[in-house]
Amino acid sequence: MRVESAAVGVEGGPARSEHGLKKDAIGFIDGLIIGIASTAPAYSLAAVLAIVVVGVGVQAPAVMLASCIPMFLIASSFHYMNRADPDCGTTFSWITRAIGPKVGWVGGWAVSMTGILVIGSLAQVAAYYTFDLLGATGLRDSTAANVVFTLVIIAVMTTICVLGTELSALVQRVMILFQVGALLMFAVVALLSGGPLSPELSWFSPFAVDSRDALILGVLTGVFIYWGWESAFKPQRGDRG
Repeated sequence: MRVESAAVGVEGGPARSEHGLKKDAIGFIDGLIIGIASTAPAYSLAAVLAIVVVGVGVQAPAVMLASCIPMFLIASSFHYMNRADPDCGTTFSWITRAIGPKVGWVGGWAVSMTGILVIGSLAQVAAYYTFDLLGATGLRDSTAANVVFTLVIIAVMTTICVLGTELSALVQRVMILFQVGALLMFAVVALLSGGPLSPELSWFSPFAVDSRDALILGVLTGVFIYWGWESAFKPQRGDRG
């Protein structure tokens, strides 16, 4: 006999709370900005892009274009899953209902752990380059100072998230303007200053990469750089808690 209770949702799955985000708290522009910010463009340039460049050289633009394909498929999956079953638990909730709680727990735990590791890395890079921007060389090279400032950044960002989604979206708007603006300035200066190389169309062809291993490494790194873009695909009927 199947026992019906408030703790049972879809055929033995977890119960769904009726609580969730306030309706229309996140609009299209906010969702787009959150998607861009989730890829951390400035962090990707400062800490990750060099891996792609070392591996494939001038073919880096081609590798980044190739990396769009798996990331586009992942983001599309999130989009259609959110249309069919909107839930802010995403991977954990969907896998739990489709396969079972054990596999769902593993998927949710993996997402949580990678998020914790990446947040720490993002904050550490922000702390290091903030000291560098201010000319505080001693603090920049101090492990203790970097750790303390990193924890402060994490605490401030966590507080903003707890205070509300709308405040988080507003802060993201301001931060993304600084990030994209700085990257655009960097790109313009790099292109206008000239150098030993001139841009060529062959740079955008993944077939021009000499080594298959280098291509695979570059694509995997590119997927990591784009990781977070799927957050732009918000549920069509609002998140469920």
